Amino acid sequence: MKMASQSPWYYVIHWLRLYFGAHLLFSGLRFAFTGYVPEIPGVGGEWVQANANIYLYQAIKYLEILTGAMLFFNRWPLLGLIIEMPATVNIFWLNTFIVATPRQLFTGPQELFLNGVLLLAYSGWMYAALKPKLEPLWTWDGQEAYKPNIGRRIEERTGPQ
Repeated sequence: MKMASQSPWYYVIHWLRLYFGAHLLFSGLRFAFTGYVPEIPGVGGEWVQANANIYLYQAIKYLEILTGAMLFFNRWPLLGLIIEMPATVNIFWLNTFIVATPRQLFTGPQELFLNGVLLLAYSGWMYAALKPKLEPLWTWDGQEAYKPNIGRRIEERTGPQ
């Protein structure tokens, strides 16, 4: 039996995680240090400027620093991918369908591909979140999620009191 760390996919996924994390870190830090906003033609540029006027663009850039660091340093990578996904979908839509210049046609699909593949690769950790029915489980009781009977009601697991 092959261990997961010996599979070529193990290395591919880690390389993609590092690449996406570095990309997000670079994009966010470039804005934080220089205030750089790419020139975007047409209504897409107007939309980005409107977001900057209400400080949403800036918030997204600082969020990219956070999520990029989470991915690059492999600290809470699944949480980083989940947090980044709304911005990723937004970037994909804007770059692919609204602006659609050659630079944007590379960046938008690339972001969606990387985030989507990485979410798929880490999706096993979301197993409990994808169950159709769950009982409440507080954070401090999270270790219970790894026990076999977690899906059953508490009364059924512990028996009559």
